[in-house]
Amino acid sequence: MNRPVVPRIDIPQMSIEAFEAWVARQNGRYELVRGRPMMMNETTRYHSRITANLLRGLLNTIDMDTYDVASGDFGLQTGEDTIRLADIMVTPAAGSGKERRTNDAVLLVEVLSPSTSAEDFGPKSQEYLAVPDLQAYLIVAQDSVCIWLWQRGENGFPDKPDVIEDRDAEIRIDALGLTLPVAQIYRNVDVAE
Repeated sequence: MNRPVVPRIDIPQMSIEAFEAWVARQNGRYELVRGRPMMMNETTRYHSRITANLLRGLLNTIDMDTYDVASGDFGLQTGEDTIRLADIMVTPAAGSGKERRTNDAVLLVEVLSPSTSAEDFGPKSQEYLAVPDLQAYLIVAQDSVCIWLWQRGENGFPDKPDVIEDRDAEIRIDALGLTLPVAQIYRNVDVAE
């Protein structure tokens, strides 16, 4: 059986400035990855709950005079031609309120989706862990209690993350004076343990 040929539409590589002008005219959310716009996937209810639970915990704990907490639409420039949209990003409370992006983050969180796992554990984690002032990167599973934590130490980031799979555990990020109970992160999320 012959299938119709669907033409491939190539969007030319863009500079960050061209991308910002282009994305302002689009519907949906996009990252710029090595000069190419990439549409972000829709999320599940559990993804949204985990993100909201984390935001609630961060906003109740972090010094909001020192740090800003962003979710989803504020960009992190990780290279000359790459802007990422972390699910949650904590940045120093500095800069203009009109900025669309920063290159400075102290905490980054991604809620894992099956369609993004290769990117989150691959190129995206390499880019994130190269951010000079980053103190911690979390990847949070949404289908099981599992959190991967990279935390900067005296010699930088470890090669492999700590893996937390205990609902009764706590995530401690010493550089931010932050403790997040795993049970709080998974509140109202019915996942296998």
